[in-house]
Amino acid sequence: MKNKMMIGAMVAIVLLSAVVLFWYFTPSDVSVVSIDAPKELLIGQLGYLTVNLQNNASKDVNVTISVKNSFVDSKGVSLKGVWVVAYENLNYTSQEAPNATDRPQKEVMLKPGSNSITYAVGYEVPGPQKVEVDIYQYGKLIDSSTIEINIPEPTITLNLWNYKGVNGTYEINNVYGSLQLAGKGSARGVVVNVSVINELTNATVSTVTRTYSLNSEAYVAYSYQPLVVWEYRNSTSDPVTGMETKTFIENIAPIVVIELSKGEPSAEKYLMSPIVLKGKAGDRYKVVVTARWMDQVVSSEVRIPP
Repeated sequence: MKNKMMIGAMVAIVLLSAVVLFWYFTPSDVSVVSIDAPKELLIGQLGYLTVNLQNNASKDVNVTISVKNSFVDSKGVSLKGVWVVAYENLNYTSQEAPNATDRPQKEVMLKPGSNSITYAVGYEVPGPQKVEVDIYQYGKLIDSSTIEINIPEPTITLNLWNYKGVNGTYEINNVYGSLQLAGKGSARGVVVNVSVINELTNATVSTVTRTYSLNSEAYVAYSYQPLVVWEYRNSTSDPVTGMETKTFIENIAPIVVIELSKGEPSAEKYLMSPIVLKGKAGDRYKVVVTARWMDQVVSSEVRIPP
């Protein structure tokens, strides 16, 4: 009797194992058809990722969707929550979609045919970001798919231009400059060195170093910063009401002023510019500006006279 019970138990275990193995290796009716997402997102930009699913069964099917690496913070840590934006053909109402923050695994009921669910994605660090979508049914991984979204690093650019003016016997060359940040984000600690070289002697006659911070505003992937800005505040009072009005005036000044005279130099001090040189007609100078930020180095130069 005991042997018969042991044999029966072993047969039951074998049959149960066979059923489990058969279920485990049987192809599922649910599959990931595609993942739609932008190829690139700027740092801090909110994007959307849509998982398109196919349910070939004739009835509703419960599955668990796990989306990994949909949000990464400024420290490079992948956040655990996922933000569901919209459902299509799933067994959920649209009222449940807005502002719905779910755990990494979200159980949904797929209706027969095509289904889709849209998640928000966003990244605070540059580089390629791999998003992985896993579909489970009763704990079994039935399908998975991945997609890569590139997050480009903001890039700095540098522009220089010369405006030449003549005042009597003086030729006044005003060299202006600006920094630009292309790509959403910020560039703090951009070190800019300005050097003026006498091309006749190849000697550096003046140099100055300044530090700048560039920040692109929300939804504006571009930032512009003149190298020299002077700000004035002007206040006026209404004689009747006594109301005071304050206005701010910004003047973009040259980073370098080079005066070339045919005789004695002028008495003008050109106080708004950090580098002022006074030379003679026939002198030749080269203004070289170099900006450094992280692993980026950009340079620009102008010659005086042009």
